[in-house]
Amino acid sequence: MDASIFLAKVIGLFLSISTISIIIRYKQFALIEKEVAKNPLLIYLSGFSALILGILLVVSHNMWVLDWRLIITIIGWMTLFKGIFRIFYPETVIKLISQKMNNKFFLLAEIIFFFVGLYLIYYGFIAS
Repeated sequence: MDASIFLAKVIGLFLSISTISIIIRYKQFALIEKEVAKNPLLIYLSGFSALILGILLVVSHNMWVLDWRLIITIIGWMTLFKGIFRIFYPETVIKLISQKMNNKFFLLAEIIFFFVGLYLIYYGFIAS
C-alpha cells in the first residue's frame, strides 16, 4: 500500500473521530485541558509525543506536491511545530488553553480539521 494512502486513512480517521468528539463535547474537553494545564509535566509529555509523531510524519512523508498529499505533509510539519512549541513554550500553551473555553476560534479550527479528516478519508478509502 502506498504510504500516502495509508497515512490518509489513518490521519483521516483520527481527525474525523477525534474532532467530532471534541465538537460534540467541547466544554468538557476544554475543562479537561484546563486541568491538564495545571500540571506542566503533562504539557511537556504531550509536546514530546507530538514531536516524535511530527518527526515520523515529516521523515516518512515530506511531499511538496500540489495535490491531496500536500495536506499530509502540512499536518506532519504542523505536528512537529506543535511539539516544539509545547516543549519550548509551555507557559504560552497554558495561556492558550485558559482562553479556549471562551474563544470560538478554537471550535472553528476543530470544524476545519473535521473536514480535512473527511477529505483524507475520501482519498484514502474511496479515490484510491
